[in-house]
Amino acid sequence: MKFSMCTAVYGMNDLNDTINRAARLGFDGVEITTAFHLPVESTPERRREVKGWIQQAGIECSGLHYIFDGSVKLATADRALNDKCAEYLCKVVDVASDLEAKTVIVGSGGTTRSFEQGADRTEGAKCMADVIHRVGEYAAKKGVYLAMEAINRYETNFLNTMQEATEFASMVDHPNVRTMADTYHMNIEEVVPADAVRKYGHALANLHLADSNRHAPGTGHFDFQAVAKALKEIGFQEYCSFEVFGLYPWKLWFDTVEEADRQMKIGIDYVHSVFDQV
Repeated sequence: MKFSMCTAVYGMNDLNDTINRAARLGFDGVEITTAFHLPVESTPERRREVKGWIQQAGIECSGLHYIFDGSVKLATADRALNDKCAEYLCKVVDVASDLEAKTVIVGSGGTTRSFEQGADRTEGAKCMADVIHRVGEYAAKKGVYLAMEAINRYETNFLNTMQEATEFASMVDHPNVRTMADTYHMNIEEVVPADAVRKYGHALANLHLADSNRHAPGTGHFDFQAVAKALKEIGFQEYCSFEVFGLYPWKLWFDTVEEADRQMKIGIDYVHSVFDQV
């Protein structure tokens, strides 16, 4: 199993330092937080610089997450907004390609991926599927996969479970469009997370790891051993990325890089003790 660390764990800390911390802590890759660290407006020179940092650290860029910057709307039947979102997502794919990252995670709660009250959700879902199919076509040319993330009901009102994400990916019907799950969200939405992995894990392109408290694996009550066994049963070989947050009212990341280091050390040691034994 390969483990990656989301750069958002360290907030707005110097990105090169964050990448090197991930390598020193034993991660195989980093998942770049696009909106924070490498937005679509970033220059080719900046992308080459970040790619160089990752290569120098001896790890990979496993993918991109937190890709939306608030400028587009994905869950809508408005054709003009659909076109704008498709254009934006293609630019995100370009960032991934420049970093040699395989996966773009289409997550985000809030208004970007939620339907407005009273909206025609059936038509909106069709339009959203059309957008993702178009971007999937572009992504295929770049060797990139889109991963539709299942996010809990308190953060978005669309695609909350692995089943819903898988059914949506089937609606999109493109080989470069898959799904994404997160153990924090699974703890809220899935009756038995391991069973959901067995049933719908065939579509997974990536898995985020966070415990029930959204801190490092091993600090809460989520049953990682059961999920690790299910992943082994389905032959999952993709990255498991740490998306771990401080969950303060005013910010998501931890107070200090030392606290982030401590969380990552606890987490990486714990998942190796679990995943390496199944």
